[in-house]
Order: sequence, then C-alpha cells, then structure tokens
Amino acid sequence: MRTIPPHSFRPWPLPRAVSPAVQRLEAALAAASADQVPALVDRFVATELADGTPLIEQSPKPGHSIVTFCYRGAGAKLVYLAANRLTDHLDPADTLMRRLDRTDLAVLSVEMPNDWIAGYQFITPPAPLSSAALHEPFTARQLQSISKFIRTDPLAREHLPNKLHPEQHSVVALPDAIALPASSRAEGWQRSDHQITTPVSGSDVPVTVFRHPQAGADAPVVLVLDGEVWLQDDLLINSLHQAIGTGRIPPIQLVLLHAGGAGARQLDYACELDESELLLEKVADVLEGSVSAPWITAGSSLGGLFAMLSAVRHRGPIAGAVAQSPSLWWPSDAPMNPVVGRWFTEFADAAGASSPVVVQLGLLENTLATTVLEAREALRSRGELIETPADLVRGGHDIVWWRRALPVGLIAQLSRFN
Repeated sequence: MRTIPPHSFRPWPLPRAVSPAVQRLEAALAAASADQVPALVDRFVATELADGTPLIEQSPKPGHSIVTFCYRGAGAKLVYLAANRLTDHLDPADTLMRRLDRTDLAVLSVEMPNDWIAGYQFITPPAPLSSAALHEPFTARQLQSISKFIRTDPLAREHLPNKLHPEQHSVVALPDAIALPASSRAEGWQRSDHQITTPVSGSDVPVTVFRHPQAGADAPVVLVLDGEVWLQDDLLINSLHQAIGTGRIPPIQLVLLHAGGAGARQLDYACELDESELLLEKVADVLEGSVSAPWITAGSSLGGLFAMLSAVRHRGPIAGAVAQSPSLWWPSDAPMNPVVGRWFTEFADAAGASSPVVVQLGLLENTLATTVLEAREALRSRGELIETPADLVRGGHDIVWWRRALPVGLIAQLSRFN
C-alpha cells in the first residue's frame, strides 16, 4: 500500500474522575436489598440521565467537567468505551467500563475541558479485547472482527450517521465546544448527478453538483472530497445557503466528489501531481463551462491532504483550500511513528506562492498535531494561512467536529470573492 496511516499509543494517561452522582447511587445500592436494586437503577436513569448521556457534572477543576458514560443492558458485564482519540485502540482495556455491583449498568467517568467534543460508541464483545503489541497497531481486520459488537448510545443527546458502520455515532459536546454554524433550509438549488472514473484507483465514483439558484457559470466552485458524507448530512449546504442569503458569500456551485471506498481514496487522494491534475480535470468536465471559475478544494484526513496539495500544485485554478486534520504524514510505510510527509517538500519547492489555506486540527490528534501545527506556521510565514475561530478544536480525528468547522472555513474562503 502506498499510504498507511501511522498509529501510536495515546501519550497521556486517561483522565479518570469520580462522579458524585455515581457515588450516591453506589451508596444507595450498598444499603439496598436485591429486590430494590432495579428500582434504584431505574431512578438513576430517570433523574440523572433525563437530559441525555453522557452525564455531565461540574468539576472542581476550573474549566472542566466530569463526564460519565453509562451503558445499561445485558452486555454490561464487558463494555468498552470507544471515544474518538480518548480511547487508545492499541490499549482497549484502558477504557473498559466498570459494572456496578448487582446491576446491569456500566460506567466510566473522565474529567475533560469544557470545550471537548467527540464521537463515541460502545463495544460489547463476548470476551476481553487484547491489547496490541507495540509493533502491531489495531488493524482493520481486528476492527472488523469486533464490528458486530459496536453499539450506539441510545440516550445520547445527538446522533450522526456513520459511513463506516450501521451503528450511528453518538456525540458528546461539552458546553464550550465548537457550536453548530448558523443555517437555513437550502431551497431552489439545482442538483445534477454525474460519474467519473478516477485516474489512480480506476474507481467509478459519483459526482453530485448543487448549483445555487443565483449562481452563474462563473460562480465559485467548492469541491468537497468524500462527498457522500454530505449527502447524508445537510448541515453543509444549509449553512452555505444561509451565508449566501445574508450576503456573507456569493452564490456558489457545490461539488461533492464521492470516494470509491477506503482503499480507493488512499490512492486517489494521496496522488502525484499529474494524477491530481487529471482528477480535477475530470471533475471540471461535469461542470460544463465553469472551468474558469475560482475553485476552493476542501476535505478531511486524506481529503485534507489532497486539498492542501492542490493549493500548492494547482494554484492557478485552485484559489484556496480548507484542510481538516490533513494526512501530512503521507507517504509512510511506518506503522507506528508519524513522519513529515510530502506536502512540506512540495510547499518548499513551489516556484510561486500557494493559494491561501484554512487548516483545521483536532488538538487530541496526537499523531498529527505537531506536523499540522508546523504546516500552519509554514503557511503563516508566507502569508498564505487564513485563520478562523474554528481552526483548533478540542477533539480528535472526528466527523462530529469536522461538520461544524467546515462551513466556517469555507465561508472564510468564499468571503474573499464577495
């Protein structure tokens, strides 16, 4: 494989905490008879979890909350929390939840900053998950083997579709987490559906185009990688519609380039200069005359890498980019340690300036944080970094904050064309 994401153990200890509400429940359970136990758990769920899960309590540490994940059910004897970048998939036992005596309730409490946001699920396997050896990251095969034991939190305050699994993402967003962008129902946009064959993987992938009713052929083009995600989630188009309606950005053409699956996107998004040029040409062909319009490329992870590369490689037609958690380790065959990847070389060697880039990062992305922060500084030093309030988020490598931050970055880019 030409692109293998690096893995590493979480470099900080799990910030375990003690929940006052759980302490009260355990005290009541200790004094209760066996036939009183179910009623006590029912009362805890009906009162403490009435507003949804996880349970959020004030922490004695300023700016923090005690967050308690709760799982109730037949599988409570063995439940793992899988929270994005809080859980260490190389050491799953670290987030094994604790079952309360004589109950079907498992809990895990952590102390987190009030701006934390994450997607999470539960894993209820029939036997304990083994920790991986230092040289053996948690592989796709291992993940597949536990897939049928993944569970959504039914009491979570928010759920989102999960493109990799039928069980939805559950969402925890503490009070100061990045907010949802302003939005209004997108009406009147003209949709057209197309298909292209990608130049590297040879996959036949859909391209979905939404054209604002006031957008002409020369209206800015926003090309979003992994476009199928945004067909399931209308927050992006609704927030852009609202920004157009209030005059913050001009009418646009929104182009969603679907991925051809995990293996295909590794080849198509992490590609060479001539390959990325050909991919952009194929997308341009479906726009029928909009090639001269300014383009903004946007994506997350490998899509973010493609967006940043396009801003350097094709800064004529590509007027800017929004890169979320870009895979700046590419290329690498090292399974554990991140490396400084190809973008830095191409950026340094560019004959002219890069197009302006918005670079967004989850601060808990330990394998990416240093490299992405260095890229931000490199762009800033040349006056090619566009900064927004949503650039540095207390989160992981996670769609739950990408969806909130992407409109902010795109609006910052598109406001330049007003």
